[in-house]
Amino acid sequence: MLIIGFTTNLAGCQTAGPRSGDASIKGATSDALAITPRQAHVDVERLLQQAYRSDPEQRLVLLLQAATALQYQQQWQTSATILSELQQSTLNNTEQRHQLALLNAQFAAQQQYWQRVDALLEPLLQPQLTPYNRPATLRLALNSAIAQQHWQAAGDALLQLAEAEDIGSETLWQTLRMVPQPANLYRSKQAQVDAWRQLLVAVHEGLAAPAQMPELLQQWRQQHPRHAGGAVVKQLAEPQLRAEQRHALVLLPLTGQFSEQGQAVLDGMVMRLASDNSLTLQVIDSNQFDFTRLPELLQQHQAEVLVGPLLRDEVAQVNARLLPAELTWLSLNEPPQRLNGTPAGFLFFALDPETEVQQAAEFLASKGYQRPLILAPDSNRGQRHIALFTEQWQRLVPNTPVASDVYRNPDDMKDIVQKQLGVSASEARINQVKIAARRVIVDAQARSRGDIDVIYLAGSIEHTRLLKPFIDVNIAAFMQPIPVYANSASHSLADAISENDLDQVHFSEAPWLLPDHPRFAELQQLLQLRRNWGYNLARLAAFGHDAMLIAARSPWLAAVPGFELQGLTGQLSSSEQGKVQRQLRWAQFSGHSVVPLR
Repeated sequence: MLIIGFTTNLAGCQTAGPRSGDASIKGATSDALAITPRQAHVDVERLLQQAYRSDPEQRLVLLLQAATALQYQQQWQTSATILSELQQSTLNNTEQRHQLALLNAQFAAQQQYWQRVDALLEPLLQPQLTPYNRPATLRLALNSAIAQQHWQAAGDALLQLAEAEDIGSETLWQTLRMVPQPANLYRSKQAQVDAWRQLLVAVHEGLAAPAQMPELLQQWRQQHPRHAGGAVVKQLAEPQLRAEQRHALVLLPLTGQFSEQGQAVLDGMVMRLASDNSLTLQVIDSNQFDFTRLPELLQQHQAEVLVGPLLRDEVAQVNARLLPAELTWLSLNEPPQRLNGTPAGFLFFALDPETEVQQAAEFLASKGYQRPLILAPDSNRGQRHIALFTEQWQRLVPNTPVASDVYRNPDDMKDIVQKQLGVSASEARINQVKIAARRVIVDAQARSRGDIDVIYLAGSIEHTRLLKPFIDVNIAAFMQPIPVYANSASHSLADAISENDLDQVHFSEAPWLLPDHPRFAELQQLLQLRRNWGYNLARLAAFGHDAMLIAARSPWLAAVPGFELQGLTGQLSSSEQGKVQRQLRWAQFSGHSVVPLR
């Protein structure tokens, strides 16, 4: 991840202050609020002594200088003490108020409290950029956006910063290529700056219709013949990327143990190609396939794209060092840690449950929950899911604990729920009261703890159906029900499963499997043809469909990770590490119906 370093040179857009440290102490004015790097090594103690001998108005000016100098000197806690004192003061000067907000934001950034940073900067950025310390404000806004992967906001801040400072073309593009909606970016009045936005718009339009990419890039180049973005255009317009129709070699298990899954993926690929002739496929059964013959087959079929394998152990058998240099490889599973070589055009796309767990943590954090409880099976995968959820939660909501537990079998689910909700402890306290009172009849009822505000279930639908009633009956009658969230495994096509046990459970899902999707009727038709299918195989068909979406655009996706595709499995984008990420939808069981969440 690229983070453009910010400095605390708050004098960037101000009238220059006194030229020496002594002058800044003796004759500080509102023009000297910010200290230049050379002045940052002033004697802060002397400055503070001067401040407390001065009148109230002059004291505020000198305290702001001292706090700035301390931040330069990395004395963050000492600066925080001064900032706290300033916070109790009345600042009548707009410039001083903006200065204080920026210093507080810089302290929050040093602590990596990015939400706090955003809250402090918001009044400095909206409705228009503050006239004071603009570069420092924009740098901090940019760093915060990048740290939180808010790429749209990062692009806005970067383009505004480029109006004031000379930013290298590589630095500009490395951030802009992550932006998902270039048409909504900040529009600069400086032609050279706005040309970057126009380039990104052209690239995204080309990715939406790959056959038009060469023409769109050429048009941009003609409009901006001497622009630094020409190097990006040259990279994106390599000769091997210009073919109107590309040939793909596909490796799927069509016989053996996983043939049903392989066939479902292939069905989805065929479904996509019925409306897109930009790819031709040569499909190979990967079961018992001799992977040493792969380079030979790629050459024989003149393939520009390799799609697959589907199984993780087969991915490990691909010797990437023997693949053609210009080949794009789209693996349909996450590669092992020690992949035998990684080609430049490598992408991987997987229906991994880990994605669901991490996105659940993100979603629940965005809903404002403060104390989640995650329950999972006592297995390697269950423990892994708890770890991933906790790690993602603590990244988004620092210093907020996550409660968790595992269950071995259905018999101990009730005990686990009662323990985590505090019912067991409450019953134990009631028993102690009875003993102390020396009487059996005590007017008391076990109460559940009140700090757990959401529960996430990471097991199968059978587990969810057993756990949800235990949760419901162990919530005290006078308390609000605790919302329960689960993964897509809790959404099944099996008619024998009663939705009553799942009522009000929220779950993540591939958009195609939700009733408000525009192609949901197409799914129903497919399920009529494939009567042995459940939703697991339907998800694999959606996966195959999306693999073709990606393969047709694969040469450019790795270069422009911010581009988003609306796939059947989710909203698709590419990370810098080559992973194709998918953003899932959320829905809720309501009686016998599934209600998608907006």
